[in-house]
Amino acid sequence: MDISVECPQCGSEVDLAEEDTVFKCLYCGSILKPTGRNRVQSFFISPREPAQKVGKVLIRALNAKLSKQLRIVEHHLLYAPYWRVNGMIFQWAFGRRYFKTASGDKSWEDLKKLRATPWVHTFPAFDASKWGLFSLGLRVQVLKIWPFNKQKMGEDPLLMRQTVSFKEAVDHAKRSITKHTGSGSFDVEMEISELVGERYSLLFFPFYCFTLQNNGKKSEVLVDALSHKVVKGHVDLHELKKNSSGDTIPYKPLGFIPFNCPNCGWEFSFKPRTMIHFCKSCAQAWLERGGSYVPVPYKISLQDRSPTGCKYLAFWKLTAVIKTPEREYRSLNEFYELFPLPRILDQEKIKNRDISFYIPAFRIKNVAIVDRFAARLTQLQPILSEGDPDSAEVLDLSDVWLPLKEAKEMAHVLLFSLTRETHKKTKKAVKTAELRFTGATLLCLPFAEKGIYLRELETDLALQKKALDLD
Repeated sequence: MDISVECPQCGSEVDLAEEDTVFKCLYCGSILKPTGRNRVQSFFISPREPAQKVGKVLIRALNAKLSKQLRIVEHHLLYAPYWRVNGMIFQWAFGRRYFKTASGDKSWEDLKKLRATPWVHTFPAFDASKWGLFSLGLRVQVLKIWPFNKQKMGEDPLLMRQTVSFKEAVDHAKRSITKHTGSGSFDVEMEISELVGERYSLLFFPFYCFTLQNNGKKSEVLVDALSHKVVKGHVDLHELKKNSSGDTIPYKPLGFIPFNCPNCGWEFSFKPRTMIHFCKSCAQAWLERGGSYVPVPYKISLQDRSPTGCKYLAFWKLTAVIKTPEREYRSLNEFYELFPLPRILDQEKIKNRDISFYIPAFRIKNVAIVDRFAARLTQLQPILSEGDPDSAEVLDLSDVWLPLKEAKEMAHVLLFSLTRETHKKTKKAVKTAELRFTGATLLCLPFAEKGIYLRELETDLALQKKALDLD
């Protein structure tokens, strides 16, 4: 889905891809940072054809079908607000897979499955009890949208009021996530579903409301202004005229700020989907929040001892306490009670160490491969050297597209990634476990390229290059 925006520099209309966090004008070359992409925003979709053209086709079809002489005495362009939620669903399902042995006997084995898929959901942001269109479907994925602007939405359009709050929308979205279902060979024992990186927007969708007359009797017909199909909905036109939401903007549309480091003025590298931007001049990192840049502290591992040519991949290192109804797991020796390593550990050395989760903050192509790497790194709990960057100009830093909020959501998913399908004690604990975070660090780890792999220098853990989406 593309957002049609007007370049603040030259006024040209340019499309901004929904996943892009940096704007570049195709005409004047200006590079700007759109604001508010991490918050709720309002958009609208324009009708495909004018009301007169749609009305003529409607009357012709109704008169032919009903053998009546209907005519249009009044028409209005109506916008109804819909919540749109998009994100990524991560689901772990644990259970048993049944199969037949070579001898023909029935048998089973413990198994766990990871499902990671994009998710888009739309639903009315108003009282839809008498409404016939409860979802906009997948068509909104290919439609062009515009930032909310009453002057550009048509001549005197009527706007239905939003009555479903943001909190109610969040609750509705969580209830709507599709659960794993068992198949003939796999029975689900337990599962977790986590919607990560979700983005909520209020989308005003166009309808035409035609008032028809036949032999002195009037009736109203609602028509989808894109598909031109009659909608089996009901709207009190008289009430709507009195209580249209007017010029009030429910949530702020897009804004723009310069794409420059607020500390030294250096222009950031143009990477359209990056959430956190590194300045190659003063080595600071920045995140847009509330229409301005806020600093993001980060650390570099092995910055003095890393060989040249390394690729630095960003991870969120989250310090956390694992809380279950029975107890809390605070230290590494308690962590390894749940996720044991296949070797003997010095209990004295780890009893005072905190539990850390390592969440990849770079873009991913193959979720399963990167998830296994993150689980191995987290289970290993390495002691990594961490230092402040002197200069980011000579470092090959990866894009950071995962903010801290989403990283904390991914940490809960990682609990299940660490859990062995045969470990009953661990499954029982993590099924109801909650995480309480006590610290967070954005940590850039050096990886050396070796064949088809990138190897982390201190742990020597390998990650397939094809699993990443790096420039």
